[in-house]
Order: sequence, then structure tokens, then C-alpha cells
Amino acid sequence: MTIKRALRLLPGILMLANVLVYPDVLPGRFFRFERLSPKIEGSATVGFSSVSQDKEGFLWFGTSAGLARYDGYTFKFFRPPSEAGSPPQDVAIYPVTISRSGDIWLGTSGQGLLRFSKETWEFVHYPNSAADPAGPPGNIVLAVQEDPAGRLWIGTRSQGLNRLDPASGSYTQVPLWPDADVVWDVLAGRNDTIWVGTLDAGLFKIDSRTGAIKNFRHHAEDPRSLGSNSVWTLFEDVEGTLWIGTKNGGLNRYDPGLGGFSRFYGAGDRPRDLAGQTISAIAEDSAGRLWLGTVTDGLRVLDRARGEFVAYKHDPQDPESLGDDNVTSIAQDASGLIWVGTVRGGVNKCLAGRAKFEHYKRNALDTRSLAHNDVRALWADGAAALWVGSKAGSLERIDRTTRRVTRYALPPSGAAGSGGSGVLAVLGDPAGRIWIGTESDGLARLDPSSGRFTFFRHDPADPESLSNNRINALWIDEGRPDVLWTGTRHGLNRLETRTGRWSRFLHDPRDPASLCNDIVTAIRGDGAGRLWIGTRGGLSRLDEAEGAFESFVRRLAAPPGTGINDNIVNCVHVDGRGIVWIGTESGLNRLDPVKNEWRVIASKNGLAGEVVCALQEDALGALWVSTNRGLSRLDPVTGLGKTYGPWDGLQGGTFNPGAFAEAPDGLMFFGGTNGINGFRPGDIRRALFVPPVVWTALYRNNAEVTLPGSLSAPRPIELPYRTPLVTLEFAALDFTAPELNSFAYRLEPRDADWISLIPGHGISLIDIDAGAYTLRVKAANPDGVWNEEGIAVGIEVPLPLWRTWWFLSAVLALLASGTAVMARAWKKARSAPRDLAESLEGVLGTYGLTGREEEILRLVLQGAGNKDIERKLFISASTVRNHIYNIYQKLGVGNRLELISRIARDAREIREKASN
Repeated sequence: MTIKRALRLLPGILMLANVLVYPDVLPGRFFRFERLSPKIEGSATVGFSSVSQDKEGFLWFGTSAGLARYDGYTFKFFRPPSEAGSPPQDVAIYPVTISRSGDIWLGTSGQGLLRFSKETWEFVHYPNSAADPAGPPGNIVLAVQEDPAGRLWIGTRSQGLNRLDPASGSYTQVPLWPDADVVWDVLAGRNDTIWVGTLDAGLFKIDSRTGAIKNFRHHAEDPRSLGSNSVWTLFEDVEGTLWIGTKNGGLNRYDPGLGGFSRFYGAGDRPRDLAGQTISAIAEDSAGRLWLGTVTDGLRVLDRARGEFVAYKHDPQDPESLGDDNVTSIAQDASGLIWVGTVRGGVNKCLAGRAKFEHYKRNALDTRSLAHNDVRALWADGAAALWVGSKAGSLERIDRTTRRVTRYALPPSGAAGSGGSGVLAVLGDPAGRIWIGTESDGLARLDPSSGRFTFFRHDPADPESLSNNRINALWIDEGRPDVLWTGTRHGLNRLETRTGRWSRFLHDPRDPASLCNDIVTAIRGDGAGRLWIGTRGGLSRLDEAEGAFESFVRRLAAPPGTGINDNIVNCVHVDGRGIVWIGTESGLNRLDPVKNEWRVIASKNGLAGEVVCALQEDALGALWVSTNRGLSRLDPVTGLGKTYGPWDGLQGGTFNPGAFAEAPDGLMFFGGTNGINGFRPGDIRRALFVPPVVWTALYRNNAEVTLPGSLSAPRPIELPYRTPLVTLEFAALDFTAPELNSFAYRLEPRDADWISLIPGHGISLIDIDAGAYTLRVKAANPDGVWNEEGIAVGIEVPLPLWRTWWFLSAVLALLASGTAVMARAWKKARSAPRDLAESLEGVLGTYGLTGREEEILRLVLQGAGNKDIERKLFISASTVRNHIYNIYQKLGVGNRLELISRIARDAREIREKASN
């Protein structure tokens, strides 16, 4: 079943304003899905039937294996007790509704209605009983909704619609038509209206105040009637419009002002797409798009503003596709992510409105999508169009205004092995012609008006022809629009486009004023009559007036900062101040040609990856750098950068050298192995969603115990004195990329400053002394937006018997009376802390650690992270990692939790031996 009014269940809905909405820059935008498929014993595949989000920010799912809670790291399953003796995992949960009080109401298959309390972690069962006329009729509950008065409206599989008063626990059956026994969906709409969708009796509208009922049905002769009598799902958008998903009747919109319903079956080249579908789920995203789930045919996304309609289905060959075509539920969470539940493909997460970068790739169900994903060449034809060339040999023109896609097939040359040559470079000239550099078929010129190609190929018998048929780079200087520069696998070529005359520039090892290497990868002019040429053997600068090259080649003995750091050059850019930026296989080089000053920017400065693929400069002078591990925005003055990855909507981590374009309106494009990213630099901002922080688990000596009270505000935790090991886990409920959320903690009054946890989302405390503490945790989303308020929990450790005032008074009294036995007891009690310290010292001495390793281990036991250890001991990050690795090896552990457990266990054994 579908989620019911998901957005109304989110107290943080106003935070959706932080999701910035801009129109898609190209047609055929692709939405990537990340599949989450929990594996539990006894269930080969967990089916997801519904999704809701509570006020703390947890996601709750109805599944085939019970109720599941997701915190970004793990799914925690809660299974109701079985009445018939069947295992709990056999109880399927259909709808999940979170009431205003925070309780979770569940409809099940076989156990009727259940209520789950997050305070007690227990289920309250509302069983069907023939002897109890006030009990719920029917044990298969398909729909549960709470109205503004707090009453629950319950749709069943065989006994129609019922209403429950939670305060009294009494049911009232709501009489509908005789053929309305199967209620698929219930929606508590605006103006105290209850909408009811049935299997065969159409749609019902109920006034919850007066009880008045109105029925809407399909009439073949009336185009304004309901599209089908089988209503599967109901949804009310942010404007209050009711949308109805039917079986074989399309998507319906209720238009009371027009006297009926409007039916929608499809758009564009899929005008009847939904006519034969069963629509099982509807949701709306922050951009106003409608997401429609079907029972057998995947997802449809409807852009109502443009009338565009895109299908998304499961593709076994594409791990980013929808996990399964049987969609059961769709919802948008408080941060703007879309969640799609399926029967066999888990729950699917989609960035949707959270994606900073728009992604375009091949979608077999969208004729406007790219022909191929491995994009090697891009060129922006003014603000009107984008030209795309792929490794597979496709050439496409995407009109940004009309959103029309035109595809051109490059004709084969007729030579053996030709045809199907990949496109490596695309460039337009002032005459409107398009020049295409191919992988093995030379240079092609396209006349877009006629669609005719003209080829220029290497002729071994003609020294004035193109020097090689592999074209890596193209360039036309603004000052010489009739000259085309061509970088090939064998030299630099110049074509005078008016006369067709070719000139070659090749490497001559005997001539230091020649090109430094014949494999040319990049060409850029500086506006002053000089060309900068990147090659596989260094960088060359050509003074066109003199016809001589000056080369910059890495010398093995050259000191750092005195030259280029790698001879394999992938891209070159000359910025507005005349600074030359060179992207190599080992980072980004900055050259001030006037001062001949070099500087290298690497990953430690904020570069996403060491292999730099392409460079562009935005209107503010910032550099956008594509790499083999993502995209970076660099400040050209400081050299510091911000890194972006797939979690921001990038096509992937790997971009392709030379695949970039910038339109006159500032729009940027980068191509990679999985499509294109398009964006406006000024629109790329931090996600402002402040992640809720919650506790998720408490462990004592590695055994999980229940946190007292709620997870967001638990009651103080009472611990026995000197509990060897206590671990608390927590989560930041921003699900964009949970592994990139950051945490910091402080145990008051012990810690004066915040201690960072990178990585990790748990704290282990060892042998806490008696006292009252407050443990505080704060968290940040992947963009570094902190929840400064965070969460806090009190920790109370009572004094041991031998440190209480009355025990000490009794001992003193006995000592005063000269009781020798009590004197010995007093001595033993006083020595307990010293024995504990000695046992810890003793255990550390058994591991064969060096002095530095013991020093680091003590800091780890105090809760210090790697960064804290670096600062306190004034050592490098790599040194800390090496020492911790050695400690792990010597103690036979694999992580910090195992390390702490091992030491606590060994210390406890030493104390026990000493006491015996």
C-alpha cells in the first residue's frame, strides 16, 4: 500500500524551503536510485510497503518482515508477537501512520490493527473477535489514517471502512455501498474530508463532522467521471488538489469547480502510457513534480510545469536504476530526498531536490536522454544548444530552448576498421559549422543545416594532410577565426579553413624549440598570440608570430615548485589574470608566466582527485575542476577547495579528460563515464538542512540495553561504579550520505572542548569514576552545517560502598574501638582504586607496545580521535595511522570497539586474579 499524506507527517516540513529549486538545464534529466536492501534471517527478500518519518527524523517502514526503523546506518526491526504461533517475521506490515502523539499505527496481514509505542517499545494488539462486536472487523488492514480530531479511519480487505476512537478503544463501522468491502486507501484531506478508495466501488467523500457521504464512479459516457472504479491510492498535493491513482483508469485529478475529474494517461511520445497501468503510489517533490508508482511498470515522474513525463524502471544492467518495477510507496523526507518502496528491490533512495548537480545519462525509456553514457566531448553552441560526443561514436545536439534532441550518425570512411569511431572533441566555428575530432577516423566537419559531413583524414602520401587520424583536441583562436588548431596523436596541426591548407608541428628531439611531445591532449590560447599545448610529455607554449615553442618538462632533479610536476597533461586553462592552470595526472599546476612561478595544488588542498580531467572558470573567478574522484571548486588565490561527489548528484567519481563546456549564460557542463553534469555555479550552495541528532543504542560491556525514555531525550543513565565499558551510538538523520555526516562530543565536566569523531558515530567510555556527567553530541550534514544544539544525556555513577559517608563513618568508629578485622577491611577497600589502576597498568605492559604506542593507546582509551592525537602529540596523520595499525596488529583486533573490549576484558581478569 502507499504512504498516506507523507508530508503532513513531517513536523520539519518547513525545512523543505532549504531545498533550492531551479528548472532543469536540459531535457532528459536522470534520477539515480540507491537501493537499500536489508538482509535478515528467515527472509530472503524484504518487501517494503510503506514509509513515514517521525518528529525525531527517523524513517519507519512497513515491511514483509515487520516494522523497520532506519537511522541512516542500520535497519532495526520490530516484530509484533504472533497469536497463531507463526514466527514474527511472517507478519507483514502494510500501512504505517504516525499519530500526533508519536505512536505508530500499523495495518497488518492477519493481525489486524497494531499500535507501537516508542516509549515502551511494545506493540498493542487490536485483535478481531467475533465475540466482541466493538472489535475491528477484518484482520487484514490496508489503510490507516488519523483525522484532525485524533480518530483513526481504517480500511480493511473484507469488512469495509471502520473508525476507531483511540481514547476509548471502541470501533464504529462506517457504512458505505454494499460493494465497498475492500478499501484500498484512506486519506484525511482538508476541510474535515475523508477520502476513501475502494476496489470496485469507486471513490467516496465523507464529511467527518456531519457523516455525509458522496460516491464517485466511472461512467463510460461521461469523460468527466472517475477514470476507473478501482481506486488504489490517494494523494493531496501542497495546494490541496486531490490526485487519484486507479487501475486501468490513469491518473485522475479532482476538479470540483469543473464538475468532475480530469484524467491523465501520459505525455509526449507516451500519450497512453498509464491507460493500462495500476497506479499504486503518488507523491510530490519540492519542485512540484508528481511521482507515480505502478504495480508492474516502475515509476513515472510528471513535470506538471512543462508537461514532461519520464519513466524509470528496473534495469538489471544498471545498478543506478529502480530496484524493482512493483512500486508500493513513495514519500519525500524532511530534507527533500525521495524514498520509493518496492516488493523485491528494497527501498530506493533518490536525491531528487537535494541534488546540487543535474545528471543526464541514457535512459532507454526516455527518447530525449543521451544516446550513450561515456561522454568524451562537449561544446556549448551559444546559449541555445549543447553538442555531445561519446566514446561510442554518437553526436547529439540538445536544444535547450525547444528541448529537442537531434542525433547525427557519423558516416564510415569505407576503410577497413573505420566507422563507429568515438568522438573525442567537438567545436563550432563562427560560420556555424561543427568540427568533430574522432578516435580513429580523422577530423569531420558538419553542416547542421544539411546534415552533411566532410572528412579530413591522414594521407601517408601527402605531407600536407592531417598528421594522424586520432584527434584529441580542437581550438579556434578568437583573433584568427579562420584557423583551426588540431591536436592529434602525432603532432599539432593547423588548418586554414578558407583554403584547406594544413601545417604540421612535430617533436624533434634535436630541436629544443620544437613541440615537446607528439601526443597532443589540450590546446588553449591566452589572447596574446600564444598557444599553450598540453601533451603526454609536458607543456609547450607556441608564439605564433615567431613559430617557436618553449617547453616545460618535469625534470627528475628539479626542486618542488620550480616546474611542472607531471609530464602527462590532460587540460590547460588561462584565467582572466593570465595565470595558466595545467591539469596533470598528479594534480593541478599553477603557472604565473610573467614571474615564472609554479605551484601545485593536490588533494590535501581540497582537490577531489589527483588526476585532473578538465578546468573551467566561473564569473567570480573560481575554478571548477573535474577529476578522477569527483568535482572541486577552487579559490584561485588561496588554492583551497570544496569537493563534490555522487552524493551531490555527480554522474560518478570519474570524469573524462577534455569533456567540458561553458555556455555564454554561465552554465557549465562536465562529462564522464556515466553521463553529463550540468549546473549554474551560482546555484551550487550548501545544503542548509540541519540534521536532527538522536541516540540509537546503548551497550554495557558489549551487551545492548534499552535507553531509558525517548531516543531524542532519554532519562539519565545510571551505571554501576567502574563499569568496564559503556558505548553509546547516535545518528544524524540526514540520509543524503550518512557516512559523510560529522560528529563531535563532550563529556562534562571532564572535557572542556569538543572532541571530533572522524569517522564514527559512537562513543565508548571506560571505567568512569563516580559522579554526575552530561554527555553532549552534536552533528553536521555532509556540507558542514552543524546542529549546534545536538543532544545530551545524563550519566550518573554512584559512589561505591567503601566511598559513602556512612561506610566511612562506620569504619572510623570501628577503628576507634580498635577492631582489627574492620581495619583490615578498610585497608582493602582503600586499595581498590589503586588496584584498578595497577591492573590497567599491568595489562598495558603485556602487549609489547612501544612507549609511543602506549601513549597513543591511552589517548584512544580517553576517547580521542586521530585528529586529537595529532594535535596533542604534535605528530602527522600518517604517523598516527601507522601506530594505531601496529597496536591493532599486536592486540589482534580490527577496530576501536574491539580494542576497547579487549583491554577492558584483560584488565577485569587481572583484577579478579588479584582479588582472589
